[in-house]
Amino acid sequence: MNKLEWSVHPLFFIFGLYFAATGKVFSFLVFTFSAVIHELAHALVSEKLGYRLKKISLMPYGAVISGDISGLKYVDELKIVIAGPAINFLIALFIYASWWVFPNSYPYTELAAYANLSLGLINLIPAYPLDGGRFLLATLSLKLKRKTAVKIAKISGFVFSAALLFAFAYSVFTAVNFSILFFSLFILFGAADVNSNNSYIRICEGLSPSSLHRGKEIKTLAVDESFTVKKLCSLMRDDCLYKVYVYRKNKPPVAIEPNELTSILEKKSIYDKLIS
Repeated sequence: MNKLEWSVHPLFFIFGLYFAATGKVFSFLVFTFSAVIHELAHALVSEKLGYRLKKISLMPYGAVISGDISGLKYVDELKIVIAGPAINFLIALFIYASWWVFPNSYPYTELAAYANLSLGLINLIPAYPLDGGRFLLATLSLKLKRKTAVKIAKISGFVFSAALLFAFAYSVFTAVNFSILFFSLFILFGAADVNSNNSYIRICEGLSPSSLHRGKEIKTLAVDESFTVKKLCSLMRDDCLYKVYVYRKNKPPVAIEPNELTSILEKKSIYDKLIS
């Protein structure tokens, strides 16, 4: 897997301090670890599809992936979105199943099972930047104009944020629950930030000769004439440069040097063939 940039949102620290003050530091760490696994699942699937996540920002209830690219098919976006909750549900299911075989492990794994199940369910909420919101945005974009889909996603996020704020206000008169407040703010900021850009970046955009000050290995690939940019990007690593030989029927192969390849990948759509 290619390298990822990481950052931590201020709300993440506030949420951590809240858990520390309430004596639930271990729970916070387990949830954080589960969130990291969640995001790595996004990264792995996106890389297999020929993209990479540019940056992962840890948030109180998961993480946000960022980076811009044009031309990403919404079907691919849906596959990447689903990967996060899917891995959480699979981990939770594995832990639940293990209790039948190793019942004594229950006290040690209950929190991990709960954390993964909770993250999976929470991310199904159709509010950006949760995966449910991203899924809603990509699904709507299949049928509607992107700007219209963005407006609907924003409204959905604001509605859920308002509902959570109301729930927090109600909790003040019973048992104050600051987790609901943090979650509401998380969704509110996410809804305000949603825009028409996709949230993935092509792997090949990291293959620039300007990064050669540390040196890069040149690898050689042989492909056929039907090979698309997307297929090629799924094989690439951003710490290498590539020379590609395109083999054609009844014609001599075409050799594409690293500098030529970088230019081709920047200009072509990911669904185009390497050579016309």
